[in-house]
Amino acid sequence: MAAGHITRRGRAVLCALLTSLLAPAAAAAPVQPSQQQISEYERVDETTRVKLLMHLARSGQQDLAAHLLERYPLTGRHAANRTLFIEGLILKANGDLTGAAKKFRAALADDPKLTLVRAELAQTLVTLEQDDSATHHLKLLAADAPSEQDAAGIRAFVDRIDERRPYKFNAYVAVAPSSNVNSGSSHSTVYSPLFGSNLSIGDDGRKKSGIGFATGANAAFNKRLGNDFSFVAAANAEVRVYDDSDFNSISLSQSAELRYLLERGYLGFGAVSSQSLDDRTLDPGYVSYGPRLSTRLNITAKDTLTASTTYEWRDYSSGSAMDGTAWMSDVAWTHAFAADTNVTLTGGHDDVNLDMKQASYDSWSAGLGLYRELPLGITASLNGEVKFSEFDDVNLLAGVIRDDTRYVAGIGLTKRDLNLFGFAPELAYTYIRNDSNITMYDYGSHAVDVRLTRDF
Repeated sequence: MAAGHITRRGRAVLCALLTSLLAPAAAAAPVQPSQQQISEYERVDETTRVKLLMHLARSGQQDLAAHLLERYPLTGRHAANRTLFIEGLILKANGDLTGAAKKFRAALADDPKLTLVRAELAQTLVTLEQDDSATHHLKLLAADAPSEQDAAGIRAFVDRIDERRPYKFNAYVAVAPSSNVNSGSSHSTVYSPLFGSNLSIGDDGRKKSGIGFATGANAAFNKRLGNDFSFVAAANAEVRVYDDSDFNSISLSQSAELRYLLERGYLGFGAVSSQSLDDRTLDPGYVSYGPRLSTRLNITAKDTLTASTTYEWRDYSSGSAMDGTAWMSDVAWTHAFAADTNVTLTGGHDDVNLDMKQASYDSWSAGLGLYRELPLGITASLNGEVKFSEFDDVNLLAGVIRDDTRYVAGIGLTKRDLNLFGFAPELAYTYIRNDSNITMYDYGSHAVDVRLTRDF
């Protein structure tokens, strides 16, 4: 809280002042301090005053704290955030939890490094049963804990929050314009040695822009099974509607996993599946399913390693040429520099084997992500990834083996101090550049997504 260091003399003065101010509280709990108490309060420095006001607000003397804060406004470069924090404590003591959370959010909006404020906000959100937002801040606090023991305590508290409400449901609506909704080619022709000339790429294969709207819902279930296991299941659905109905989509996914709980993480075994449906008939156009292994290891209070590997069968209703299997593995390491800043390094490998060998491929990817809370209540999420894909057989049309390099860059901005019924507005921009030696698959795209989020 940038409250500063209290000297031995300052602690003695604070104790004497606390005794003086709290002594009459048991008898009549007066709001107005005596002249002697005022004189003693006027003599101490601001750091001591801040500590005293926090103690009064937390010990049932919030009216006295409010009186002193109003009569003697805090000064100095930390005064505004200190005042917001103490006002939040006073509102919380008076039972106005929503008002208190607003004060805490305002202080964090100006300075996201205020760990004490974040902890008070998280506890207030837990009481308000705004679990998603509370969990978001608790996880940030765990990453900034001074020791692994402290971090483990925070993570255990997060688990207890999950246990009190095993069923969770969220829904969203987003505006999602894109300059290339069909991932179509940026070119109009492709050279074919089979015909010895350039061939025109059909209209459906060339990139098209569109204004889209997305709506979706996700449900989750989390149940602790004794001391050593937990069961986790989730289901998601998303519908995207564009001005050109040819690009409408309905996608579903499900997962279920049994986790063996470790001292610093878990090992999970389960299954995943996904489907895409025709937006007119609701008939399945694509189905995938298979087993998955996953793990999370909290290496230190600031470092977390996650990994998973999935083997799936893929089935397209339109024909068997694209049917096949895929083995996908990924790993991510997250390091927290502070509660408001963390970096994630990712890596992955996919081995996709389809009946159409020219569409089968191996790919390797590496990525970097940055989470940073900025002043003015802005949270920025930056991410970048490069993915190399090498296909298994010669493309029959182009006469060469396809070789792609895909670059993805994105930025997300959240206004975390703008609380709209438990949600905050989020704006995300994504740029994709797929550099291919076959012009039919060479393209770039820009996409924007505007939605509301609970993770703020």
